[in-house]
Amino acid sequence: MMLPETFRQTFRGVHGENGDVWLRHLPGRIAGWEQKYGIKIGKYYPMTFHFVAEVTLNGGVEAVIKAGLPADKELINEKNALAVFGRGAGVIKLLEDHTDEGFLLLEKAVPGTVLSDSMEDEKAVAAAAAVMGQIRADDWGSMHFPHLADWFKGLDRAEDIPEKYLKKASAVVKELLSEMNHPTLLHGDLHQKNILSHYGEWKAIDPKGVIGEKEFEVTSFCRNNLFSKQKPFDTLQTRLSIFEKETGLNLHKMIRWGYCGAVLSACWCKEDHMPCADENLKLADLYEKLL
Repeated sequence: MMLPETFRQTFRGVHGENGDVWLRHLPGRIAGWEQKYGIKIGKYYPMTFHFVAEVTLNGGVEAVIKAGLPADKELINEKNALAVFGRGAGVIKLLEDHTDEGFLLLEKAVPGTVLSDSMEDEKAVAAAAAVMGQIRADDWGSMHFPHLADWFKGLDRAEDIPEKYLKKASAVVKELLSEMNHPTLLHGDLHQKNILSHYGEWKAIDPKGVIGEKEFEVTSFCRNNLFSKQKPFDTLQTRLSIFEKETGLNLHKMIRWGYCGAVLSACWCKEDHMPCADENLKLADLYEKLL
């Protein structure tokens, strides 16, 4: 089974020996799922932390399979987040939940054009802001989701991150959490590649599902593809300005969450053995100019 080597390395880095065992047995798992559920796995999509591919369901419906370890916490969070966000119009639908076996079957976006591939950056920001407004996230009932306070405990586990970043991020996060008055359910990773075209509309995919402040939601979009731009600092300022205009979110809070999110992402990169820590610390430096 010819999986991308970058995916194999990332999956092993995150899950260790369990990940290596899962990768070795994935062909057999897929064959078993195909036989048990009458599905047929097609071509692979780009993947980072989970196996993702086209799938034809029993009856001929085209869909997407997303797979990981059985009872994977991220897949369970995604399933629950899709159930909540699915009350609105801004997300791809969950078709079948098989998280006990380690996979979800999801609605396929058609034609599935990635937001970042379809328009200039400023229009993409406005489109993302519209998707944020369509996602209903004010009531999640008895479902359990992590809180941003849980995520930012990652700062305490940090290794090989300069102390100045950790100290500042910890202080700012403490302030932001104490100021949070109206927590809501956030997508948690709403960047350009997680917004796809679907029959003339833009739909979000791959929600993390985290409780927090709305201003945090823009951090993934502002970070993604930033350093491929000719003037990253100017692009960051423009993105924040458009989000402020289109959503009414607090600019200063977006900047503060942006700084803290960049430092946390650097910590996660180190934790998962991924080569992205330095770029996230560069992003923190840009945000610090705006604080």
